[in-house]
Amino acid sequence: MSNTLIFIILLISLLIPSWLYAKDVVPSLALAKHFKNDMQSPSYWVSEKLDGIRCYWDGISLVTRNGNKINPPLWFTQSFPTTEMDGELWIGRGSFQLLTKIALDDKPNVKLWEDVSYQVFDLPRSKSPFELRQKQLKAIVDKANIPHLKHVRQEKISGLDRIQLHLKKLMNQGAEGIMLRTPGSPYVAGRSKHLLKMKLRQDAEARVIAYQTGRGKYENMMGAIWVEMEDGTLFKIGTGFSDEDRKEPPIIGADITFSYQGLTDRGLPRFASFEREKVKE
Repeated sequence: MSNTLIFIILLISLLIPSWLYAKDVVPSLALAKHFKNDMQSPSYWVSEKLDGIRCYWDGISLVTRNGNKINPPLWFTQSFPTTEMDGELWIGRGSFQLLTKIALDDKPNVKLWEDVSYQVFDLPRSKSPFELRQKQLKAIVDKANIPHLKHVRQEKISGLDRIQLHLKKLMNQGAEGIMLRTPGSPYVAGRSKHLLKMKLRQDAEARVIAYQTGRGKYENMMGAIWVEMEDGTLFKIGTGFSDEDRKEPPIIGADITFSYQGLTDRGLPRFASFEREKVKE
């Protein structure tokens, strides 16, 4: 190969945009902290916490928060705006398991994708305060006029009592919880005081390390699982499982999400209940 040809190849490689060959790039997204009943602001912008798959639209592709590319049918994103957006793939309340089967399949089922929407709630690249970002985002979504591209409604609520009443109302309707955003706040990647999640029950993750055999009606099935949290805390979870879960429980080593109500005097999750096996996004 001549020196001239080598020079040309090197020159072309320098001119190729990095996004054409970049893989598994983890997007820098805002992450929520748990609300601990300490109002840092007299009011918050409140929206429903969607039980879906967090996704970043980079202007070309949908990417999970862990940097894995989603492969929807071509029609799903072909008319999306080129503006980068932060949002969540969603079907509806209580449909997380179905959504994961649809959205994380390498070969998309075109028919099933018709029930999926992309619910957007922020503009990661905008330097504007939250209220202006929402106006910008809504204008982008309205202009696109795509049925499955939705702008998540925000409602400004003052006072902890009113926020808690709003939470209970939505959860009685089947919602998972609510998200709180500080008025006038910037978009901050990582966890910050400006983005909070509020639920009647908290949730956390742990790894399955052992099974306990079931008794009575759960004979010959799994009765409970022993799990270990990241900080080394060990405890047992025996509720929240369907009969199908007990017949085919999460494998040893699997990561799960569980919910609980505060901590015991020993620092263990109180009333821990299995929610789901954690999906590798």
